[in-house]
Amino acid sequence: MLQISDAEIRAIEELLLPEGCQFPEDARKVIRCWESKDVAACPGSGKTTVLLAKLKSLADRMPLDNGSGICVLSHTNVAVNEIKEKMSDYAGKLMSYPNYVGTIQSFIDKFVTLPYLKRKFGKAVQPVDNRTYAEHIYRIIIRKYPRLKGLVINDYNNGSTPFADVIDYVGAIYIRSDGSLCVGNRTRALAGSSRPSTQQFMSAQQDMLADEGLIKYSDAFYYAEEAVKELTTEYTDLFSSRFQYVFIDEYQ
Repeated sequence: MLQISDAEIRAIEELLLPEGCQFPEDARKVIRCWESKDVAACPGSGKTTVLLAKLKSLADRMPLDNGSGICVLSHTNVAVNEIKEKMSDYAGKLMSYPNYVGTIQSFIDKFVTLPYLKRKFGKAVQPVDNRTYAEHIYRIIIRKYPRLKGLVINDYNNGSTPFADVIDYVGAIYIRSDGSLCVGNRTRALAGSSRPSTQQFMSAQQDMLADEGLIKYSDAFYYAEEAVKELTTEYTDLFSSRFQYVFIDEYQ
């Protein structure tokens, strides 16, 4: 287990805290703790700074045993930005292989979802934002699916539901739980589950995946759950061997 001396904590305080400030005793206990713990702290209490203190102590000891690294995850890029801003001299070391610093979503995409999708569909798959996805699927609809094209253009031009443009409209189309083709927050479906337009939209979604390798970020969550259920012990053991320490900042 790592031993953090008082002198080392003083050096970390000089790096991370305003001049003359010190970590309170409860923060020092967290900095010195290297067991699995759930640390609760209110917003603004300095938990990210304490995390940076632990990362500084690890950076001074790299490379770690057996070439392993550390993994730092948060809901946003706060950890990444803080490392770059406050620990610029250590950022390169902390953010290079075998370490990983990023959001929970980016970690799941990189290590779980995208490798799973590549195995499942035999090609690389890339999650994209709704606008980009809508632009691509609209081109497919125009090129390949005349009945669906007519429905989309006619309904959009009808203007019964306000959208910025036809791409925004297409981005709001989805398959409801009963299989119907719907758009936005309308209760009335565009087409029933058995209608050709609905089947064509589903085919266009498959074309997006098969031909262009694109899915929406929201779809990535579904595939992530599917992938996690299929993870083997061998795969999870790889995570354990690569990352000796894992830090998760659950709230921002």
